[in-house]
Amino acid sequence: MNRSPSLPLVVGLVVSLVTIAGMGWYTVREVRTLRDEQTAISDRNRRDSLQLIRIQSNLATVATALRDMADRVEPYPVIYWRQTFERLRTDLDQAIALETTYSPAERPEEQQRRLRESVDRFWSALDEVFTQAAGGDEEGALARVRTSVGAQHQELVGLVSQLLVLNTRVQEDAIQRNREVYERVVREIVVLVAALLVLVALIGAYTIWANRRAFQEVARLSDQLRTLSWRMLRIQEDLQQSFSRELHDDVGQVFTAIGTLLGRVKRNLPVESPLVSDVEEILGIAQQTLERIRVQSRLLHPTVLDDFGLEKAVEWYVEQFGRQHDIATHFEVAGPIGVVPPESNIHIYRIVQEALTNVSKHAGAKEAWVRMAQRNGRLALAIEDRGRGLPAGDAVARGVGLVSMRERAELMGGTFAIRPAAPRGVIVDVEVPLGLRALGN
Repeated sequence: MNRSPSLPLVVGLVVSLVTIAGMGWYTVREVRTLRDEQTAISDRNRRDSLQLIRIQSNLATVATALRDMADRVEPYPVIYWRQTFERLRTDLDQAIALETTYSPAERPEEQQRRLRESVDRFWSALDEVFTQAAGGDEEGALARVRTSVGAQHQELVGLVSQLLVLNTRVQEDAIQRNREVYERVVREIVVLVAALLVLVALIGAYTIWANRRAFQEVARLSDQLRTLSWRMLRIQEDLQQSFSRELHDDVGQVFTAIGTLLGRVKRNLPVESPLVSDVEEILGIAQQTLERIRVQSRLLHPTVLDDFGLEKAVEWYVEQFGRQHDIATHFEVAGPIGVVPPESNIHIYRIVQEALTNVSKHAGAKEAWVRMAQRNGRLALAIEDRGRGLPAGDAVARGVGLVSMRERAELMGGTFAIRPAAPRGVIVDVEVPLGLRALGN
């Protein structure tokens, strides 16, 4: 039992979709994490650097105040500078506290501790200067400002500069880590894409293989069905030919005998006998019935097709059709049509028969044409009417007669088409190769 490829194909499709969704989710997650980390590090370093710059600015102000105090720019006692330095101390302490909050996680704790201790030593030294000045030793206090306090200030400035340099390095390290993360994400995406391509290639190969098997099976079944259809048509034609022969030979002979006997009875009756008219009437009925039997026999299987070929058979049928249905039907042949294979004659004839039958039943036309021509080794047949035209929807495709005509044309290796005529009506176009060999042979 052949297993349907639908389930593996659906599974493959689901796996592909899950893989794509997973890859997309992973990529979005990694990129978003990288973005958040980079943003957090950059923002923290920026805030910390701003506080370090604030500290540097405060230290620069402190340096200016120390210089002015040491150089006696203003004729004030040293103790009067305490309020200025207290204000600077408050702002500097606030800046250092904020800087400690924003300091990078990568910064060693030792450096933060050294900054705090250096600040404390600086303010302690400055407090000693003011204490010494308050004791009356102005010159000693100023000398101390120029020596130890200045050295403490320079140490503090150096530490802040180192922290700014360290922040720059942290930023560079963060950029390097981000680059590494980007490269890792790219590598993993490449691996995932390669795996997905392999998976899709395998699914595609399986799909092609499964479709090829399915098409081969369909082609095999189609060949079998075409052969069966051809044989069914042959059986149908054989039955019609047999029935036609029985009508012509058996039933026809019976009515011929009846006519002969009635003629003999008529001759033996006196001329003045009232039975003569009755016999003549019965004889006429028998003759009409015999003629109808012969016509129906030819319609079932036209002997003219076997005796004189396709062209004469179609011409005869067109004439009979026009007479029976009161439709002016014209038969036109453009040049010699060549030799049509015997196995194709009956099918072409049946197509003409079915097409004209549709004209009589559905078209409501008063005139029709049957045209035949030979084009590049193919027989072109066109049946045209000036009737109502094609019905709306797909009723045309479902018509049994049209299905039969199309099937006959395709079994002969030809084409079948139906299209609107101008200004109204329908044209049935059929083309079949003249070198056809019957599929049933």
